[in-house]
Amino acid sequence: MSNTTATKLARITGVIDKWIAYQTYIREIPGVAVGISVGTDTIFGRGYGYADLETRVPITTTTRFRIASHSKVFTATAIMQLVADGVLRLDNRVSEHLPWFRSDDDENLEHITIRQLLTHSSGMIRDGDTGHWSNDRFPDLPEIVRQVAGGPSVFLSNEHLKYSNFAYTIAGQIIETAAGSSYEEHLIGAVLDPLGLSSTTPDLPDDMSHHATGYTKRFPDRPRSPLAHVPARAMNSATGFSSSVEDLLRWYQAHLIGSGLLLNDWDKREMQRLQYEDRTFRWGIGFEHSKVGDLAFVGHGGGYPGFITFSSMSQEHQIAVVVLTNSIDGPAGIFFEGIVKLLTKALDNDLDGDLDETIDRFTG
Repeated sequence: MSNTTATKLARITGVIDKWIAYQTYIREIPGVAVGISVGTDTIFGRGYGYADLETRVPITTTTRFRIASHSKVFTATAIMQLVADGVLRLDNRVSEHLPWFRSDDDENLEHITIRQLLTHSSGMIRDGDTGHWSNDRFPDLPEIVRQVAGGPSVFLSNEHLKYSNFAYTIAGQIIETAAGSSYEEHLIGAVLDPLGLSSTTPDLPDDMSHHATGYTKRFPDRPRSPLAHVPARAMNSATGFSSSVEDLLRWYQAHLIGSGLLLNDWDKREMQRLQYEDRTFRWGIGFEHSKVGDLAFVGHGGGYPGFITFSSMSQEHQIAVVVLTNSIDGPAGIFFEGIVKLLTKALDNDLDGDLDETIDRFTG
């Protein structure tokens, strides 16, 4: 199916290219990187604008962006590998693995399971009390332990869906305990290196020369300002990762059923099936469920100081789409949806007539 699909979709990539180029120009976005794959074939990849506005370094498909909450899918995958190896069970209680995960003021903690951490159903607070999104100082482990002792639950587990960076921070600590190494070392050795994801890091590397600079919003009375790269420290497992378009396409290709990579197909289906939902959000294990028209996707978005990103894949059509931007108002989600709508027209054979006219019709 993927060869037929790739042939169909390749017809629309010229339209996508011109549409993204125009949108990047008209919205005055510093930089955008986009990639599309079908099966194991990349059918489109291009950078637009600049990784750094001062030096005018162009964006490419190997430029690294802070991908923020995409980190959660990497963390969930590492957990599933440990489950497959018999080291962990999804329905184990967190307190079985972290003795400090207890509070005299929060009896909910003793009931929270690993699965609930990964499906945003633990009931715990979103970010904790350290104010890191405003003061750029992410917590270290002692600060996480302190907050646990004070009671981080807002709801009871399985009572409501509550998106939680704090929960994925705890998941990273479970990986450290189960693997007997740091979170970062384990993710590199067990997840990144086997796939050859050399542009992907769970923490800020020493060499930042390949990273895009992140920028503030566009305002009518002043230019965008560059933002410093902020380490996520103990919250790397929730939001610390950096990656590129090329690496993220390979990442999604590894998660395709039948790829033989990362996990067996049973565990992939467990990760990608719907696990918990409310009126607005639907979650698997690490993956968010979404739809564009009739196409179902699983993926994630990310927001970090100076970066907005979004990527997702359709298991049915073996399509992956990655959009990375280096501004805090970057319309990654809008670009993703527009790209998918154009791809859908190709899948539906709705491209009759002159393709140049189609480009003109959709560009603006």
